[in-house]
Amino acid sequence: MDLPWQLYVFAFLVSTQLFKLRRQYERRKALSEIPAVGPSGVLRSYKTVWRYIRDARSVLQEGYQKSNGGLFRVPQISGWFVITAGRHLEDLRTAPDSQLSLDAAGAELLQSDYTMGKDIRLDTYHLGVLRNVMTKKLPTMLLDMADEIRFSFNDLIDRKFTDSPNEWAHIRASEVFTIFVARITNRSFVGLPLCRNDDYCNINIYFAHHVMFGSAVINCFPNFLKPLVGAVYNKISGLRTRIVVHLRPLIEQRQREKAAGEQRSDDMLTWLMDAAPPGHQSVEAISERLLNVNFMALHTTAMTFTHALFHLAARPEYIGWLRDEIKENLGTEWIDSPNVLDKEKIEKCWKLDSFLKECGRLNGLGAFSLPRKSLVPFRFSDGSIIPAGTIVAAAPTATHLDNTLFENAAEFDGFRFYKQRREAEARYGAASAEEVKCRLTSPSAGYLAFGGGRHTCPGRFLASLEIKLMLAYLILQYDVRTEEEGVRPPDFWFGPVCTPSQSAAVLFRRRAKL
Repeated sequence: MDLPWQLYVFAFLVSTQLFKLRRQYERRKALSEIPAVGPSGVLRSYKTVWRYIRDARSVLQEGYQKSNGGLFRVPQISGWFVITAGRHLEDLRTAPDSQLSLDAAGAELLQSDYTMGKDIRLDTYHLGVLRNVMTKKLPTMLLDMADEIRFSFNDLIDRKFTDSPNEWAHIRASEVFTIFVARITNRSFVGLPLCRNDDYCNINIYFAHHVMFGSAVINCFPNFLKPLVGAVYNKISGLRTRIVVHLRPLIEQRQREKAAGEQRSDDMLTWLMDAAPPGHQSVEAISERLLNVNFMALHTTAMTFTHALFHLAARPEYIGWLRDEIKENLGTEWIDSPNVLDKEKIEKCWKLDSFLKECGRLNGLGAFSLPRKSLVPFRFSDGSIIPAGTIVAAAPTATHLDNTLFENAAEFDGFRFYKQRREAEARYGAASAEEVKCRLTSPSAGYLAFGGGRHTCPGRFLASLEIKLMLAYLILQYDVRTEEEGVRPPDFWFGPVCTPSQSAAVLFRRRAKL
């Protein structure tokens, strides 16, 4: 008698799961020499997983302190992550991609083949555009950015006011400034009028949620089902299809202009089209590529700005000092005439740079940095070994609170890096390695906000410039404070992800015309 087909399917699923459990057991055994946070047993470790979901920061802080600058491991639903610190962090930063891979970590953690598109992982030509083209264009990009900043403040902030003198307007910071950054970023990516199109901006904003939620859903399924689940998820989401509707007319126009030898807009869309290799030049491929570049640029910039705004509003004593520095270096004419702006003058605002770096030190974007996946058994410099297939990362939240790296590390000092930079300049000279290390965009073994090593965030110079311009405009034009004076709204944590409060408002008051 023939067995029912359901029995074959059941047997296949059971054998697949048993194979997966065996591999997890072997990996767990290979990691047994590395200290664990909490119990390390198969079942008891899930207590720490639950604690980690609710309070990842304290779990990582416990591991960091107990390991005394060594390796430790943290349980996850799918296995164990190994966390590096101290001398092991330098091993992580310098390891070749053939041993510790960022791409492989992204493919597993974000399920990027399905949430972002497999072509994005297999050919990362857009990273070359960010590093080699966009960075050189920043001095001219800032003029459009400044114009869009002025428009967005007028459109999204000033309309909240009535004619009452000394009026304070409540602004939901996270929501409003995410729209801000979407507009400002895309002014340099696609230009007017598309950068102000609400649906276009919302697609780019929601794509981050699409990636994060989608990866969580897809990771719940066995590997052989992930392509199917990923396809269904993308069909339901529809964002990668909707973006094409907005970009097709623009891409086809640029293609016609190039064929006719006409001048095209000098923006991210054109740079991507020029850099796209054969097989990646269709309207759909370019649209998907730009959507992913927005994913890299938009939410990290918006959250970093909002973190800084919350600090500024809770510590108004910094506003006067920063305002004086901005006036001294930039003047006020650029508020109404952005064409007078000069990137070099912005770089002279060392106190503003320091304030933003300190905000990033204490309130970053999550519990992990420098995620890598071991493609082969990897030996650290002290002889410790992790097996192939292990996710390994750094813990910026714990590293940034290390008193051996930062004096009074738990305290906010907005001019911490300004003072260090002045001291380094006096001792070693301007533009010395020690002075450069104090800058916002410079990563180090002790400052992990932008990652590190060969995969340091390529968009950090754009993000830094955007945030400085937005904050400079805000400081010159408004007074700000928190709803509860002197109290910074608490961050929202879920597992390793940290965002500024999504519901908190900042109170804005217009200043007299400059």
